Amino acid sequence: MTTELRPGEVIAGYVIARRIGAGGSGVVYAARHPRLPRLTALKILKRDDVAEDADVWRRFEREADIAAHFDHPNIVQVYDRGVADDIFWISMQFIDGVDAAELHHVSAERGLRIATEIGAALDYAHGKGVLHRDVKPSNILIADPDNGRPERALLTDFGIARLRDETTKLTHTGNISATFAFASPEQVSGKPVGPRSDQYSLACTLFVLLTDHRPFRADNPLGWVHAHTQERPLPISEVNPELPPALDAVFEQAMAKDPEDRFESCADFAYAATQAYYSDPALARTAPARLLPHPPPRRPRGRKPLWRSVLHRRTLIPVAVAAVTAAVVGFAFHHGTPAPAPADVGLVPARFVGTWLATEGQTNYRLTVQQAKTGDPVLSNRVDGVLPNGFPFHCEFSAPLDAVPKEGDRLIVGTSEIVVREPANACKANGPTTLTLLPDGRVSRKTDVSGLITYTSADAVVSSWGRDDTAIARAFPSLIGQLASTGTAVGWQGGSCQPRDPGPGEAAQGAHRVRCNADDATGQVHFDVIDFDTRPGQSVAQLFFDNNAIKVTGVDHDDVAGQLIITTAAAVDSSATQDTDAHRALAAVTFPDGDPRSRFVMVVRWPGHTVNSLLTDWLERAPLK
Repeated sequence: MTTELRPGEVIAGYVIARRIGAGGSGVVYAARHPRLPRLTALKILKRDDVAEDADVWRRFEREADIAAHFDHPNIVQVYDRGVADDIFWISMQFIDGVDAAELHHVSAERGLRIATEIGAALDYAHGKGVLHRDVKPSNILIADPDNGRPERALLTDFGIARLRDETTKLTHTGNISATFAFASPEQVSGKPVGPRSDQYSLACTLFVLLTDHRPFRADNPLGWVHAHTQERPLPISEVNPELPPALDAVFEQAMAKDPEDRFESCADFAYAATQAYYSDPALARTAPARLLPHPPPRRPRGRKPLWRSVLHRRTLIPVAVAAVTAAVVGFAFHHGTPAPAPADVGLVPARFVGTWLATEGQTNYRLTVQQAKTGDPVLSNRVDGVLPNGFPFHCEFSAPLDAVPKEGDRLIVGTSEIVVREPANACKANGPTTLTLLPDGRVSRKTDVSGLITYTSADAVVSSWGRDDTAIARAFPSLIGQLASTGTAVGWQGGSCQPRDPGPGEAAQGAHRVRCNADDATGQVHFDVIDFDTRPGQSVAQLFFDNNAIKVTGVDHDDVAGQLIITTAAAVDSSATQDTDAHRALAAVTFPDGDPRSRFVMVVRWPGHTVNSLLTDWLERAPLK
């Protein structure tokens, strides 16, 4: 029996307003939040599913837990989950709008923009170690334009998403868990899936948006299996003659049978499709400025081209915009053509939007530029370093957008406001400053306090590391820094970091590792980040403490949902034993179950300091994102 609720009923404090729709895993209602003046999308699990399958609630919980780790403007945010009166529920963002399955005769410009936004969302999820596995139009929600803000596409329903380090099969009780028309060859044939499987599904989705037809002809499960594994997709320019033939090759590559033959990322596919569309001379005059006049140069495989930082960065959607419900829901609202934004919006050029990193001596800067209009917050800056007396400091600032010069390579930013300061005398706000985009893709900012600072995009930091260490760099870009041609990087608090995999006889042999300050004798913190690809098969005690007695402690960290697990030798007094070469007082740091970073272990020691000092004075402030 499907759970059905009536308007006015109360579940976990949420007051049901109306039924929105139903999908394979439950019913979704618009509900009034118990404490805040806003609507929430409340997803209720079908009771029959819980009664018939004990794993259903675990999968339901996983949907909430996975999505709760995400913070991206094109992914539906999950707020909470629980059980009330034997009813299983998840509360999520709510937005008035439709899902993409209800769109027809979509213009190429609109379809490509939707694909670009969803591609960025997928790449973000992949960077967190999560595959979506069910990308299709009904799992893409379109938020209506609101008060001059453009519409946006959001990805939802991570109900069958799996962490990439889990071993899993696609089938469950004999049924394939993704819609056949949008499933990749590896999904329908039971082979291992990866990020490029989601890219294949995104390409099928965009094909449907641009043509109102599917890329293959089939009408039953066996037909779809044959089509996805054996047939070439229909040429999109033949299905929709209004599209340029240049798009045919793009879709054929994105839907290649072998994942290795597809684009390196979803953003790469979306960019290539956009560029191919505007390669038609008749359309070139309407192309986004970043695509003209020439395509970007080809880069070596494994290195992200500069334009990736354009398409992969976040676009700010203010919190006042209502959010979207779960994917498999049909909306009853009519969606019209987006209204043009007012002329005075003054949007920030996309090349500036994103996260930028810099290190000067022992001071680290993390600058985030978001989309904004004049007068709104555009810049947030986090500064961490070491004072002359050896004590650490932490400052956070916010600054508004003053102006965007016509040249498009500068932003005029207003006076900073101090948000956080520890200690108070270490932080001083800047007056108006200018951000300048440099020819090499970096950004410079001249400040009153620190002088000229040159930032590198977080994407460029990640791409500087080789394929073996990309996952470490993506998870901890601020911690290990950008790898230079010399083979070393300047990491957190000026540390010297380099790739150095464990050798024969070392703990964690076979894993990938980045070592920082390993050869430093000046008293800096020594830390290793080790990537096991999956959660380690051996315990931390076996790997790093020779299976001797250990102590385990949980600690909070601003960058972690849940607690970090700190493992030390039982013989080490965390408050008194100082680390020396003769008596190592090291700590192994692991992430909680469910966190995509559970595949990593950090091994940390601080010569001359205790473990407690290491935790409070270093780890607590270290950026773990």
